[in-house]
Amino acid sequence: MGTGAYTIILFGGLLLMLFLGINIFTALGFVGIVVILMVRGLNGLVMVGTTTYSVVTDITFMAIPFFVLMGNLLVHSGISDRLFTALNRWLHKLKGSLAVISMLVCIVLAMCSGFTPGFVTMALIAVPAMLQRNYNKHLAIGSVMAGGILGDVIPPSLMLIVIGSVTRVSIGKLFMGAFIPGFLCAGVYISYILIRCYLQPEMAGSVVEEKYTWHERWESLREVILPLLLVIAVLGAILFGIATPSEAAAVGAFGAMLCCLLYRKFTYEVISESCKETLLITGMALWIILTATFFGQVYTSAGAQKMILNIIGNLEVNRWLVILAMQIILFILGMVLDDIAIITICAPIFMPIAVLLGFSPIWFGVLFVLNMQMAYMSPPFGWCLIMMKALAPPEIKMEDIWVSSLPFLGMQALVLLLVMFFPVLALWLPEMMV
Repeated sequence: MGTGAYTIILFGGLLLMLFLGINIFTALGFVGIVVILMVRGLNGLVMVGTTTYSVVTDITFMAIPFFVLMGNLLVHSGISDRLFTALNRWLHKLKGSLAVISMLVCIVLAMCSGFTPGFVTMALIAVPAMLQRNYNKHLAIGSVMAGGILGDVIPPSLMLIVIGSVTRVSIGKLFMGAFIPGFLCAGVYISYILIRCYLQPEMAGSVVEEKYTWHERWESLREVILPLLLVIAVLGAILFGIATPSEAAAVGAFGAMLCCLLYRKFTYEVISESCKETLLITGMALWIILTATFFGQVYTSAGAQKMILNIIGNLEVNRWLVILAMQIILFILGMVLDDIAIITICAPIFMPIAVLLGFSPIWFGVLFVLNMQMAYMSPPFGWCLIMMKALAPPEIKMEDIWVSSLPFLGMQALVLLLVMFFPVLALWLPEMMV
């Protein structure tokens, strides 16, 4: 049986099991075992043990639980409410201030965690507050969704850690490569909100007269300084070569505990909830990484990588068309599969192709996560849309959420194209690293 037949069995079986509602890691593991038995017989089952051992003992994955713990400790310490209140004291006179503030809170939380706690927090806090002040519902929902998933791009993104681990590309350089594109996304979102609210003031609803003294404003900055110092210390240590991402993550988790102490939130409940959620997120991520890595290795052992590289090498087409085709494939997969699963399946296959075509692996890794961010917000199956429906007030319909995503989806596509055609946006900071 040829590689083409194994390709059909692997991906056809995976899609069938997902269609039947089977968990992604179960589907990946089951289909992988079936195919490795067909390729190598019972001796192939040794790959299950070797893959499990290599994933579990990979030191780079230690960054995941530490960054997640760092974010959970800060979120449970009440930092979301503190940041929201502090920023509101400074920006409350700005038209569309609540949408901008929710975006800024999401950015800070993304830089403190490596995942997207800002999405859930702002969906529960900011969306009802904006609707209560008669904000346009599409602007309110869209701004929270777009800000909430910035954690997939802005370092220390867990997606970048997984990409770096499965492709053996420097995680530190991926962090620095995604820094400018991530903040470019945030800058475009905030500019859109401010311009839209300036041109159409009714989008920002009614203005509530709030008066704060300068003493109250300066006092509120204390709530912002601690998490920002923590972020600067963690990312600065990586940028200047002082610590590896895993070491910086451990320092960040310790720093988050100190923040809890200073906020007087270092209680049994906070520690317990933070550790439980860290265990759940890390366990889920590692199960998917383990089975998807096994799936990818099975496909490689069936001759897939060699077949694909031969096909690409013999194609007489512009290399940019190949990159564009890969982006389309990733975008479609992102609407139906978990992003970690897509990375661990596709990155080991797509990355060598990009390098063979002469592209930088750092640049391609950044494009990968920007694409995943787009897929998350794409109707009708984007994960972000489904989560918002579960968290939003009952009067918000699914159609409202779809419409809300479209302007921000267009802005994400714009940033993706900018990074694609101006690689310096993703490569300047990595070249500056010590």
